[in-house]
Amino acid sequence: MPSERIINAAGGVVWRKRNGSGRAEPRVDVLVVHRPSYDDWTFPKGKVDPGEALQATAVREIAEETGVRVRLGAPLVQVRYPIAAGTKVVDYWSARAVSPGAGEEFVPNKEVDEIRWVGMREARELLTYEHDVEVLEDFRSLRERQGHRARTLVVVRHGKAAPRADFEDDLERPLTPVGIQQAAVLVPLLSAYGVRRVVSSPAVRCAQTVEPYAHSISTFLEIDDRLSEDTRAAQVARSVAALLDRKKPVALCSHRPTLPWIFDAIGTDVHELATGEAIVVHHRKGKVVATERLP
Repeated sequence: MPSERIINAAGGVVWRKRNGSGRAEPRVDVLVVHRPSYDDWTFPKGKVDPGEALQATAVREIAEETGVRVRLGAPLVQVRYPIAAGTKVVDYWSARAVSPGAGEEFVPNKEVDEIRWVGMREARELLTYEHDVEVLEDFRSLRERQGHRARTLVVVRHGKAAPRADFEDDLERPLTPVGIQQAAVLVPLLSAYGVRRVVSSPAVRCAQTVEPYAHSISTFLEIDDRLSEDTRAAQVARSVAALLDRKKPVALCSHRPTLPWIFDAIGTDVHELATGEAIVVHHRKGKVVATERLP
């Protein structure tokens, strides 16, 4: 019996604060799109390009279909449904619109001929497919907990580095070619979450892991000695507390021995990370809303 063919795709429930809302917790509108080829209303999404991460796909497809730039928040439910070519598997995220005048940039195209910003009730009435309603309800649950407004902290373990025996000073160990490639892979992933601040241990291998991303957004790489291997739990806790207090998404890069203290300071489970891997922590008011592993 032939194996099932999987077609991977990614998209998002794009949201923005409702204009003119004076509520303490403003209402939100979500973005739905009309596809003329199917005559349906759905959420923006699309297929993964070869070698592309799902998060990068979601951001790219939303921009291509709607003209709206977003940054990803917490992950939503994954849906599966049959299509002529096999089974489509779509990963969704809560996606906050960051374009000025989001939606004004929209130009009808062959995929989407109309977009609408609508409230949750109208979205449910418009959506053609039950699996999209399932995604909407998952977003509704997240919004009710105010999790759609969670802040983002990405915890990165440095990429593959040269052997310790080859360097008298451990801080000077650089990345290997494998580590350099791991650093390159992180660039579109950190971009998808809209990371605006990048912090690193003083070790060269850590700095080199996140420096390509810092360069890509033309920002300074901040060095924090409290994230080194030669540190203490109390120092790590102070560093992490300051980062959690930032509104804009942050990425930090540190070492395997230091990671348990970092996760403890965040208040999440300790994650074992291989070199070049990361955990995205979505948090709000001292509570962890969701976590994701990268890449």
